[in-house]
Amino acid sequence: MRCLYLANLFEFGKSRRVRTAEPTLQEVSSPKKTETGNPYLDARAEYEDRYGSVIKAAARWRQISIVLAFVTLFFGVAMIWLAAQNKVVPYIVQVDQHGYAVAIKSAREGSIADQRVVMATLGRTIMDFRTVVSDSRAQKQLIDSVYACIARDSAAEASVSTYYRDNNPYTAVKEKKHTKQAKIRSIVPYESGGAKGKSWLVLWTEETLADGYIIDVQQWRAIVQIAISPVRDLELVLRNPLGIYITEMSIARDIA
Repeated sequence: MRCLYLANLFEFGKSRRVRTAEPTLQEVSSPKKTETGNPYLDARAEYEDRYGSVIKAAARWRQISIVLAFVTLFFGVAMIWLAAQNKVVPYIVQVDQHGYAVAIKSAREGSIADQRVVMATLGRTIMDFRTVVSDSRAQKQLIDSVYACIARDSAAEASVSTYYRDNNPYTAVKEKKHTKQAKIRSIVPYESGGAKGKSWLVLWTEETLADGYIIDVQQWRAIVQIAISPVRDLELVLRNPLGIYITEMSIARDIA
């Protein structure tokens, strides 16, 4: 009997230990404890785990959209500015003895290295500058042609304006009844101060006429410096298509 009692007591203790280890209804229904023990921090951590990647991706795409909007705006403004520019590129057409075009090329700044083009521009400018005609309208066209090849606000412009003020071509025709004709004798490069290709020596002859007779002949020379600038305005293209401008001009009598 005593052994039976001890066996029952052992079984009762074992079953009680098993029932104690099982969770109660209150423990199952209550929320699970977290590491922090703060429900607000736990909720925040769970929210970031679920939606943090979505929020970060949305912020990243928002930044990319803002950058693309600025880039598009920049290119749009640049295209509007380029479209507003009036760019006229002259072309040189070479013809053979039969009048057929044999070569066509753009007359950009890089192709102006041909000295013949510079010589033609300087010769025409000097002749227009020193020629005096009786027709006032033709004289005005000569003066406009001269200023079209003179750089603005330069020493050459000041020299030309001073000459026209002291030797008014309209007064010479009306009062003195004189006209003047300039003929170019020579145009050669002039090396000065290391400005290779920028300085030129121009020699010409001036014949003064009265009633169609030559009354005086003088020899003149000029040292001029040039600069090349692209021409975009249509009116300037018609007068100075290659953008060759005289920046300095020194004129004196040729004693030789």
